[in-house]
Amino acid sequence: MRNLNFDSHGQHLLLLLCGRRNVWKQELDLSFKVSKGDTKWEGKAYLPWNYFPPNVTKFNSYAIHGSKDKRSYEALYPVPQHELQQGQKPDFHRLEYFKPFSFNTLLGEEWKQPESDLWLIEKYDL
Repeated sequence: MRNLNFDSHGQHLLLLLCGRRNVWKQELDLSFKVSKGDTKWEGKAYLPWNYFPPNVTKFNSYAIHGSKDKRSYEALYPVPQHELQQGQKPDFHRLEYFKPFSFNTLLGEEWKQPESDLWLIEKYDL
């Protein structure tokens, strides 16, 4: 699991997690590009293939906008409304709400994910 956050000033946070909330690696290098217009900004992050563990099968994406009492949270696959508890805070680690994902859908059925030395070698350091 990976956690990535960056803002219009280029600040970002990239974590590799082992399970739920267990930070395994942090402050990883990241190539990104940010452009800001009059009313919005756009950010693109370029994640090296070795940051992805083998056989990624589920995915979710999150965004946080604003600050203090104007802060809002978005999720590609949010917790369903009927499952929210009163006073519940946003939680980006709810793996049960991630949805099936395949890189092959984006890159073609013949595409094979490159092996990652990071996950093959260091998986024993968990």
